[in-house]
Amino acid sequence: MPCLPIAFSRKTTARPKFLQLELSKPSTSTFILPDLVSHCPFTLTYHPDGDDVSRRSVAWLETRCPTLALNATQRNSLHGLQAGELTAYCYNTTTPDRLRVVSDFMNYLFHLDNISDGMMMRETAMLANAVMNAIWFNDQYKPTKDQPTDEISAAKLARDFWSRCITQCRPGTQARFKETLHSFFEAISIQARDREQGIIPDLESYIDLRRDTSGCKPCWALIEYALDIELPDFVVKHPVVEALNQGTNDLVTWSNDIFSYCSEQARGDTHNMIVILMKYHGHSLQSAVDHVGSLCAQTIDAFCENKKHLPSWGPELDATIERYIGGLQDWIVGLQRTSLPIFTAMISLFRPVLRTAAFRSAPLAYRRPPPIARPACLGALSVLSQKRFVASTVSMRPGSQSLEHAATNVKEELGNSAQDLAKVIAGANVTGDSVADSSADSFIGITSKIAHQVPQPIFVLGLAGGLPYIAASATTLYLAHKAKVATGGIAMGIDPGVALTVLDQALNFQVTYGAVMLSFLGALHWGMEMTGYGGYKGYSRLALGTAPMLVAWYTLTLEPMTALVTQWIGYTGLWYADSQATMAGWTPKWYSQYRFYLSILVGTCIIGSLAGTSYWGPVAGHGLLTHDLDLLRDERKKTMPIRQGRVQGPIEAVPAGPDAENFTRIHKRDVKHEGH
Repeated sequence: MPCLPIAFSRKTTARPKFLQLELSKPSTSTFILPDLVSHCPFTLTYHPDGDDVSRRSVAWLETRCPTLALNATQRNSLHGLQAGELTAYCYNTTTPDRLRVVSDFMNYLFHLDNISDGMMMRETAMLANAVMNAIWFNDQYKPTKDQPTDEISAAKLARDFWSRCITQCRPGTQARFKETLHSFFEAISIQARDREQGIIPDLESYIDLRRDTSGCKPCWALIEYALDIELPDFVVKHPVVEALNQGTNDLVTWSNDIFSYCSEQARGDTHNMIVILMKYHGHSLQSAVDHVGSLCAQTIDAFCENKKHLPSWGPELDATIERYIGGLQDWIVGLQRTSLPIFTAMISLFRPVLRTAAFRSAPLAYRRPPPIARPACLGALSVLSQKRFVASTVSMRPGSQSLEHAATNVKEELGNSAQDLAKVIAGANVTGDSVADSSADSFIGITSKIAHQVPQPIFVLGLAGGLPYIAASATTLYLAHKAKVATGGIAMGIDPGVALTVLDQALNFQVTYGAVMLSFLGALHWGMEMTGYGGYKGYSRLALGTAPMLVAWYTLTLEPMTALVTQWIGYTGLWYADSQATMAGWTPKWYSQYRFYLSILVGTCIIGSLAGTSYWGPVAGHGLLTHDLDLLRDERKKTMPIRQGRVQGPIEAVPAGPDAENFTRIHKRDVKHEGH
């Protein structure tokens, strides 16, 4: 089944439940926080060694990072973030030694976030190069271009914790960690560019970028490390698993935007959803917080719903996946538990420089607002909506105030519709990676992105396999024209019978080759079932592979024109089934779009053949069989003409003689002799 992501209304945004504490009355100077804790259904568990590991991890970072000793703000921020406590909540079943490695990374990640906040783009790139150098070449320092002779402390810290991690970390998990950490640095480089140029991104671009700047993706890889498991690649890339990962990422980042707003606005950081909602979407500070809180609550609901649609890959693998999903749940509930203390610590730390009156002296307040109808969830949303919950499925733009504004909104909506169409063509498998160029989210950008994922041998040989079908259709069009010329007597030297026979053979070749192609597409599902791609599906996938073969065989018994129409229906129906299979993780991500273009190719050839034969050819819309019958009737009129005559009185028909030209003979009946 397709996953059920958040469904947003274009008109209303539901608020989550809030907790009313009589600390103060709401006012323009009061920051009212959403109560996300009571909305979270998961159990909170703390690692028994969490406190001890947390202390040792902070000490590790302080002793190996000289800048912390000189920068009191960063040092106080490190203690206030409570990364060790968060780790103990989120990785509560791992061994103490693995917990220590993860805790070191969490403290290190928070430290990276702190030191990169004020960096320009070039400085961020140098930091990324140094850290990734330490990750890839963990045995010794190998300086590259623009790197100093002595390794910087950030790289030394990375080398230290990573060298301990890889002794127990499995290969697939290591690869995912490296890939996602690299994406993190790419994203913060884009963030640094925006900061350097004074750019505040639009909401959709921000959401895409934030999913990498959050640093959550490497933490998901460490869930596997902490549990001593390694998820197969086909599981990690399954749409439901990706939706669960992304839902957790969104919840962590969006709720963090609420709790970190105080400190971020104090230092002028605009990389925050609340800032963007206020700047571009007409929200006040409080309504922006309410809006983000509502998105967080809906994300939790979507996570719980998506869990119900996890497929089965067998008892052993199902148990492993259940443990991994449990790790995501621990992150959701653990973050909610630690966010408020962090928020309080950041207010105390940044109170002297807070720029908004709401935070200068206002106490914290919580509330439960009047119930607002939640937007109805879409019953069968495709996986494409999971990839970008807010993007394209909700504009969240204010109403048009002028013709120019209306034109802008219409243009944006048309662009969103084109994006959605591209995602449908892609079987809803558009990755949620950060995009530096907004053109990558256009129709051409999305389809090109998926098309480039098709392995080159499959693309080349698949195109080669379609060339005979294109040639058959082109030949049919050419012969239809020649047959028309021949039967119309326009051209001399072309026998009408030969022309029609060759045309009929070309049509039969196209039908036969089309049946072979349709059968081959069905057989691919048998191959994927036998190799267990996406897990074994049994009768469902085998039936999907068998149905096209039966349809293809049946078309060989039909008259060519009818067979082509039937095959067109078969190709279209199979593409729809393939798109559903792709969304369910039965096929590679690129397969649905690959099949769509193949269906377009076949459909164009079929329509061309039908049009050419029916309108440009000699049959003029009646079909070759009808035309052949008309030719026989004309020939019979020439060799056996109809004769007319009048016979008065009674007549009778009698058999003609063996040498007669006719079968019967009509003559006048002799009435006089009938009475005798």
